[in-house]
Amino acid sequence: MHLWSDFANKRPSVFLVLAGPYPENPASAFGHVFLAIAQQDSISFLNWIAVNFGANTENASGLNYYIRGINGSFKAYYNILPVHEKIREYAGGQSRDIRMFPLKISDNELSKLIDTLSSWITKPHPYKFFTYNCAHGIYALLASSLDSLPLPPQKIMAPQELALLLQSKGRLDYPYLFPSLKERILNSKDDNAARLEFLEWKNMRLNAEKDSLREKELAELRSSVAKSKKEKRDLLKLEKKWFKPHGNSRLDIGGLFIEKEQNAYIRFRPLLRDISDNPSYYSAQSTLELFAFGLASNIYGINLHELSLVHIRSAPIHEPWFKAWSWDFFAGYKNNYAALNIGGGKSFYISKQNKIAMEFLLVNSARCKNGFSCDNFAGMEMQLNKRQAVNFRYGAGAEYLRSAIDFERESIQFKTWLSYDVNRSFNLYAENIFDIKKQEQLGLYLRFYL
Repeated sequence: MHLWSDFANKRPSVFLVLAGPYPENPASAFGHVFLAIAQQDSISFLNWIAVNFGANTENASGLNYYIRGINGSFKAYYNILPVHEKIREYAGGQSRDIRMFPLKISDNELSKLIDTLSSWITKPHPYKFFTYNCAHGIYALLASSLDSLPLPPQKIMAPQELALLLQSKGRLDYPYLFPSLKERILNSKDDNAARLEFLEWKNMRLNAEKDSLREKELAELRSSVAKSKKEKRDLLKLEKKWFKPHGNSRLDIGGLFIEKEQNAYIRFRPLLRDISDNPSYYSAQSTLELFAFGLASNIYGINLHELSLVHIRSAPIHEPWFKAWSWDFFAGYKNNYAALNIGGGKSFYISKQNKIAMEFLLVNSARCKNGFSCDNFAGMEMQLNKRQAVNFRYGAGAEYLRSAIDFERESIQFKTWLSYDVNRSFNLYAENIFDIKKQEQLGLYLRFYL
């Protein structure tokens, strides 16, 4: 096979490997990064090793997983394993795109990196989602080994941001893209090659026991593909235009019309993302917003319209109905009341081919208007959105809640939104919210990613 033939002439020794986001696991919502080190005079990935930095999550899940990940309760370690296992896991089992950036490193720096790794590999590190994750761990190793690199930035850093940072320091060459299993199957010109890829993936996903007929079929397909002249199996593609679609922070400026009352509106989201952002860079199934707020201004003054202290949403999609559940947690202020919302349910594809998904949640919402007038609502919420699109995205939602204290009080609300990316940093966004009491909100915004 010719998978690694592009490296035969240059023979680079170290790569920064970036695996894309994995929508079925909140831990991988922003992707993963590790190092690959090639054995001397070897271009076969079978002989390469991976340097990984990851946490032992101890089977934590749900809200407990986020709380422990934020406060640093997990311990992380550096470990070494074969590169082909990581590629098989990410590009195969989880069908993620993988980008391999050749790292510009001298022989002396490489020796220092190996020595540093040897001294760090048995030491536990406090793993935190935002201040010491896989990107921080790998960058700390590089900063301790390479010349002219600053200390690891003490800020939120995603794996993609690590690649961009090293790129800005002139330490990375253009990446080689190793397509995900899905892309390899869709773009294959050889039917047998596509079928082999699919069966190998299915066999691994099901963790099936050895079956003589299945193994015979796979062996025959491997032999057929190896002898085929229909398609050169050189899957690594050089990318000379790799960039970040948009920043984590977002500023909306526009107009908000509430029951025909005109308001100038400004909304700022300082960190991370929600479902209306471009999902080609981060996962649309796991989203997180912190300290987002919106201010409305009219002839009567300036008012706080919304404040999201924290909004965490996890909506993994699995084919088996009972395999994974969606959940949503919100604490903040909106529509003239403070709210604490907790919901749980299920996400599934309505159209898997077009990536149109439905999320159904059972919701409990505690709401207080002035500190003395509080109520508890229970009901259900549904969301419909297109998970993956290049420039144009849309979504819709419906909420039905009824008061547990005063059964006559209820909330029925509908929301639709449209989003169009003009370029990486500029977006046009519109949303319409209305309920049975005829209270309608129409927002039209210019959206800037910072």
